[in-house]
Amino acid sequence: MGERCVYIIEDETALRTLIREIVSRACNRVHEFSSAESFLADHHHRPAGCILLDIGLPGIDGLELLEIIARGRAAYPVIILSGRGSVPAAVRAGQLGVIDFIEKPFRADALLAAVRKAFELLGTQLTQLGALETLSPRETQVLCSYVDGAPNKVVAHSLGLSVRTVEGYRANVMKKLGVRSLAQALFLAKDGGYL
Repeated sequence: MGERCVYIIEDETALRTLIREIVSRACNRVHEFSSAESFLADHHHRPAGCILLDIGLPGIDGLELLEIIARGRAAYPVIILSGRGSVPAAVRAGQLGVIDFIEKPFRADALLAAVRKAFELLGTQLTQLGALETLSPRETQVLCSYVDGAPNKVVAHSLGLSVRTVEGYRANVMKKLGVRSLAQALFLAKDGGYL
């Protein structure tokens, strides 16, 4: 993976500076935001990267920001930083795809390890998203036909194909995308804007 971008969304200036100093060892671009609103201003045009997010932001809080991002483009790997973590917040963060939940005060090595893990995950996601472009038009059509949980028989009927042919396309899609389940393939299709 070429450029490694980190987006720090933290309302405390001193803490943003400290986080930037730590994560600059693992990335080559750091962007800082003091609020969710400032991050959202143009986030659709930013390169993929890791988000370090304070959950207790004024205005739009961290969890609300994650919900907004999830509706739009492919998910960024997100690491939550929180001084007041709660079980419900951690559970909701997990449902929104957060890869790590680090309580403040944090150790620099723990934060750096989480950022490196996020970049490994991001590299895998970008490879898989790139694989979507290798799908034939028919493979894409078959994959998208599963969006409502339709069984092979229904997909085959709706596309005018045999069940065996649909199963073949489905196997090809999963192999090309490097996934083990149809659910993973559908998540990739959603992240890639196919659904």
